Amino acid sequence: MAVHLRTDRDRGFTLIELLVVIAIIALLIGILLPALGGARRAGRLGVCQSNMSQFGKAQANYQVDFQNKIASYTWRAGNTYQKDYGDLNNAPDDTAASADQAVYILRKRADREDIGRVTGRLPHRQYSHLILADYLSQKLPERSMACPEDRPILEWQSNPRNPTNPPKASTDVQYDKMWPYASTYQLVPQAWCADQKYGNLPTYIQWPSDHNLFSRPSPSPALGRRKASDVMYPAGKVQAFEFWARHDKIPLFFAYPEARVPLLFFDASVRVRLTGEANQGFKPNLPANAKPTTFFYDPSILGFEPPTKSGATKDEVNGYYRWTRGGLKGIDYGGTEIDTGQPKN
Repeated sequence: MAVHLRTDRDRGFTLIELLVVIAIIALLIGILLPALGGARRAGRLGVCQSNMSQFGKAQANYQVDFQNKIASYTWRAGNTYQKDYGDLNNAPDDTAASADQAVYILRKRADREDIGRVTGRLPHRQYSHLILADYLSQKLPERSMACPEDRPILEWQSNPRNPTNPPKASTDVQYDKMWPYASTYQLVPQAWCADQKYGNLPTYIQWPSDHNLFSRPSPSPALGRRKASDVMYPAGKVQAFEFWARHDKIPLFFAYPEARVPLLFFDASVRVRLTGEANQGFKPNLPANAKPTTFFYDPSILGFEPPTKSGATKDEVNGYYRWTRGGLKGIDYGGTEIDTGQPKN
């Protein structure tokens, strides 16, 4: 009968050896997971920058076809544009006409015949990209208009007719139907309104208590009609920006100095810059004032935006490149603020 002699090679792991192996594996996971997370964030940042680059190229193509005009809403008050949609004619002012045009594009490019006329809302903030979508004959929603880190918009896009937990931003239920077609990226206001107050004619300014809203001037100035040739420093002037800087571990609203924000410049370059490195901007209706536009960032208003940096309900922030001194003629990065030709108080 054969006798099996036990050797050291037959011995299994002792408990101590097993614990050491587990500890080593846990250590390696602890080392690798942050690196993998960082790699994923870097990849999503690359996609975000690519989105903005495509946005810039579409703007450049639009300008070639439309006499150097920056893509913006073109419908005007009192005009009849549609035979098929009579409810979108004869708007009382240019703001209402712009909203009519946005609804028209959504009916045509998103098959949203159910969206009715929107009243009292300015579509230029979250929906300027609809003009380019119509120009390019794109089907909406367009995924590239949402940052890959912007999970709320991406989730709404996945089921636009019945989105999950969309904000109720107004009493206008028709406007609330538009949220799945919103964009992470916003054009600077001067791309569609006047740079500053001229004579007795004011321009749009920031609503001080709501970071999403603008104050509508009276009398209302012309909207759109801005040209790329109005830009004096294309390599230093921001054209569009990510409204929420989501690519670091702690996402921030763009107007915090510490926010690292993907920016599209008017020279078509896309760069990630610290907001605090930009010039602080001005008050467009008080161009002689040395102080910048300030307003409150309050994420509780909509409920899906990143929290404040301080942890408070709202923080006061500066406008920076959203309200560049001199507007399209001004500069945000790479130089000091321009002289608007008036003494600063």
